[in-house]
Amino acid sequence: MKSFLVKPAIIIASCFLAFGANSTLGKSADEATPLLIGASVPEAKLAGQEGNDVQLTEILGGRSSVVILYRGSWCPYLNTQLKKLASIEDDLKKLGYQIVAISPDKPESLNVTDAKHDLGYQLYSDSRYQAMEAFGIDFDSRRGKLPVPSVFLVTPDLEISF
Repeated sequence: MKSFLVKPAIIIASCFLAFGANSTLGKSADEATPLLIGASVPEAKLAGQEGNDVQLTEILGGRSSVVILYRGSWCPYLNTQLKKLASIEDDLKKLGYQIVAISPDKPESLNVTDAKHDLGYQLYSDSRYQAMEAFGIDFDSRRGKLPVPSVFLVTPDLEISF
């Protein structure tokens, strides 16, 4: 009787272990919980295109901002978005906004992206994943940790307005 129950018990235990192992892969993009309107911009240390460390709140403080969190230089869709944003940057500046684009790319990759697309605004590296985690948009993919592509409008008082 015991040997009759051992096999089903092993199968059932294996199924539970498989489900548990799958959950350790990390959250999916569908599970992202972005900051909502009215939330304060979180602290996050980024690297500028020159490799210098800078706090996100210092970059944004005192200015209305369009904050773009994008996957990286390898994504053709988001590179198109960066180029389109560059084409309306003057209009956004007239409205009082600066554009700040953040990706997990290394600082040296940011310069390549900037030169390739002739962007007029600053790109920042979040290779430590602090901003994407703090904004609640990080997820695990086959390429590693990435942000769900997101756009936030931020007030001069560092509050998310959209």
